[in-house]
Amino acid sequence: MIIHEKSSHQVAIITIEGEVDLYNAKELKDILDDKMRKHQYEIVVNLEKVPFMDSSGIGTLVTAMYKLKKYHGNLKVCSVHGSVAKVFKLTGMESHLEVFDSEEKAVLSLVEEREPTD
Repeated sequence: MIIHEKSSHQVAIITIEGEVDLYNAKELKDILDDKMRKHQYEIVVNLEKVPFMDSSGIGTLVTAMYKLKKYHGNLKVCSVHGSVAKVFKLTGMESHLEVFDSEEKAVLSLVEEREPTD
């Protein structure tokens, strides 16, 4: 698993390449926890290049999202496809994690959430 980090509109974007499973989910957890330690509470996780993710990877994402909500932040997921999309559907994760077609849509969603509504 390779993890790339960047940001857009003050949103942290984490792009993962490769499988996310029991053996490397801790690496993803550590990166997400590090973002929170640095007060980055808006995170997009791009799964475009993830062919497989098991329940430990999904659990890591859901746990991070709930931690972020404590700080009035959020975690969004984008570009889910193939077997990862099937796992999301089968486990009901789509009701917990917001999934977007593209990184841009996920980032815009977070930006819009922080804007005060009149």
